[in-house]
Amino acid sequence: MSYDVSTTTEKGRHLAVKRFDARPEVDDMGQKSSAAFGGVAGYLARIGVPVAGPAISVYEMEGNLFHVAAGFVVEAPFEPGEGVEPLQLPACEVATTVHIGPYERLGEAYEALQKGVVAQGRQVEESGVMWEEYWSGPEAPPEETRTVVFWPLRPLQG
Repeated sequence: MSYDVSTTTEKGRHLAVKRFDARPEVDDMGQKSSAAFGGVAGYLARIGVPVAGPAISVYEMEGNLFHVAAGFVVEAPFEPGEGVEPLQLPACEVATTVHIGPYERLGEAYEALQKGVVAQGRQVEESGVMWEEYWSGPEAPPEETRTVVFWPLRPLQG
């Protein structure tokens, strides 16, 4: 797949998330993510907070361990409960690309982001968070799954 890498500014959207840790080679990340999305959606419905955007997973790497916060965009802070907590995306410049295809091949999008950013004379921030927006539901065939990947950029040296 060919990836178009661009940069944009993340304004610091509010999220409602459930957190978990996973080792992709051992744990079923998809099953853990699905449980988190279901838990967040159910809690938000019970407290009357509407979902205001796509499902999102925020990742932070520690060795071969992923710290994951999975949930949905919401309009404003809310009262946490039932393992659901608020999280705010960082307000920063990010590299982004769209991945069409199975989740198992998302690594290709991250490689494309790194290469595309370097070609633009920039670098991704390797320490810290990155995130994915899921624009296809679980019923979508894997080859048609649409995921938008975001990776913060290191600030320009001035």
